[in-house]
Amino acid sequence: MLEELTATCEGCDADLDDAAFGLAMDLGDGERRLYECECGAVTVTVVRGR
Repeated sequence: MLEELTATCEGCDADLDDAAFGLAMDLGDGERRLYECECGAVTVTVVRGR
């Protein structure tokens, strides 16, 4: 089930891929990833550390 998760734009529901990827920040407890969609929306995802 988790293999099926994808990053999706909060503004237009487009799939966010490597072309939309902008920045990754490692904050020790996980990683924040920033994506900028062609529609202009910015989406931040959080990947928890183990």
